[in-house]
Amino acid sequence: METNLPGLSTLAQVLDTSALRHRVIAQNVANVNTPGYRRQTVAFESDLARALASPTSDAPVRSRIVTADGPERADGNTVDIDREMNDMTKNALLYQAATQIMASRVASLRAAIAGR
Repeated sequence: METNLPGLSTLAQVLDTSALRHRVIAQNVANVNTPGYRRQTVAFESDLARALASPTSDAPVRSRIVTADGPERADGNTVDIDREMNDMTKNALLYQAATQIMASRVASLRAAIAGR
């Protein structure tokens, strides 16, 4: 989702990252019993914080899928199903909050355009 409106591009990036994170978590869950599977995560928040702290940076922040370190089971798998379910819930809440904020901003813009 591309936009030039202040704040909406960041929200769009958050929504895109949340959707990607959902797919990555689902992949982790699907591979919970696959020997040797390494848990994947999405890196975004720290890159976003650095970009927001730098007034000269106007390039969009890109989400990255990375292999996460963590405790390894005897079969070499690093997925912890409890952690994945917790991450899935947290990600769903983030997505819902971002969509509500986006909807509110769009409604404000529509009201401004309509002269209300």
